Amino acid sequence: MRKILLGTTAVVGAALLAPAVAVAQEAPTVRIGGFFRAYYGNTQQSGRNSTQITAPATPGSPATVGSTLPTGVASGTGNLPLDSTGNVARLSKNDFSTDAEVHVFVNGKTANGLSYGAVIEIAFNQQEGRNVVQQRATAGKTTASIDEYYAFVASPRFGQIRFGDEDGPVGGLMNSGVVTNFGSGGIYGDRESFVTRQANVRTPTSPGSLGDNTKIIYLSPQFFGFDFGASFAFNYGVGEDTGCNTNQSSGFCDSAYAFTGATGVGITAAGGEWAARRNEYQAALRWRGSLAGVGLAVTGGYVGAGAARELSLAGTQAKTLNDIGVYQVGAQASAYGFTVGAQYEHGDANFFWGNTQRGDRPMDQFFTGASYTIGPFTVGGNYVIGTFEGAGRGAYSAALSNASGGRNNFVANPAGAALMRRVGWGVGGNYRLAPGLDVLAEFSSFTVAERGRDLDPSNPGVQDRGTAKVFIVGTRLAF
Repeated sequence: MRKILLGTTAVVGAALLAPAVAVAQEAPTVRIGGFFRAYYGNTQQSGRNSTQITAPATPGSPATVGSTLPTGVASGTGNLPLDSTGNVARLSKNDFSTDAEVHVFVNGKTANGLSYGAVIEIAFNQQEGRNVVQQRATAGKTTASIDEYYAFVASPRFGQIRFGDEDGPVGGLMNSGVVTNFGSGGIYGDRESFVTRQANVRTPTSPGSLGDNTKIIYLSPQFFGFDFGASFAFNYGVGEDTGCNTNQSSGFCDSAYAFTGATGVGITAAGGEWAARRNEYQAALRWRGSLAGVGLAVTGGYVGAGAARELSLAGTQAKTLNDIGVYQVGAQASAYGFTVGAQYEHGDANFFWGNTQRGDRPMDQFFTGASYTIGPFTVGGNYVIGTFEGAGRGAYSAALSNASGGRNNFVANPAGAALMRRVGWGVGGNYRLAPGLDVLAEFSSFTVAERGRDLDPSNPGVQDRGTAKVFIVGTRLAF
């Protein structure tokens, strides 16, 4: 969630190249920055088991085990005996966690006063777990990858343009009201490093999880306290190449506007850039100023996107997913060391900023937070609640969906899906030991609840609520 917000941009627009007063030209310079952090974490989580045990079909029969590991991986799921008692091994509650990023900043200046350059953020946390692709071929958790990288051109008079893999104006660059400047960020902090996905309690939905898909971004200068921004991305893909290894298109193919199984990845699937989102655009207007010594900021924004079509029915490109359309408004105030803020989002999207299916309820999400800084100490807390269409939505049926010639032909599950509620809060603080060096402590809780959906299949019955509570203490160095 923490992004380096540089006052710079990305592709050269014609207006930015207009003649200006001649100044000293500066060749590009390179600076290295980044961060390192090391934490101890204690996690109390429902459904925190090493293997999912399914109840036997008949009494006395062996239980079965579900696994997402590739077929043929020796001993991949052999850590528990399979029996009719539902034998379950709990995961440890205690762990250490380290993380780091190296940031490369390139800055130069043209003879007519334009600033230009690039930002490259190299991360070392590409995967949550070790990815076993063959018995002797693996990819480790600390494999290096690119977090964000983009080029920019900036002018004090005409604004900023960025081009590359980066947040958009609503996705993080211009938000107001999201208070995360304490601990590791509270509910939007580093708690995710200590929880598992088994009970579906993992990632909060916003503000920064719209993704760093490759886009073009414009950020204006301020006029009487107002500035605005806009961005556009053709799809959810990042980086070079097309993502299309063959002409058999899929959700991994950046330019695929239709593919088999598109309905199933309306909500972004884990791994890769596998998603149905297409032609995403963001726009935001912000005002910043002060009143009687109180610093104020207010932002209003909108996110829209289309969706790939379903190809499961031969000869038909079926529109099974709704377009994304979400409004966002946020405000915050700062004075005498205090900062308070709130943000509200409403519109047609699901959790993880996914495309909804026809007939799904809209999303509603509210965030509030506050912090206080005195000298080297900062303390604070934040809270988020969101309601969404549940994860157990109906599946697309090619055999039953040709009644309207391939348009608006999603066949909903008669059982439907219940309302999903996601609620989280966090409190914490940090102490500045030296410039860039903090020690911190934080406690957070995040709950997912959906009536009728089993979030802990390892235990008998339907556990329709999953909670993860995480305590963190450690140090963080920014350089």
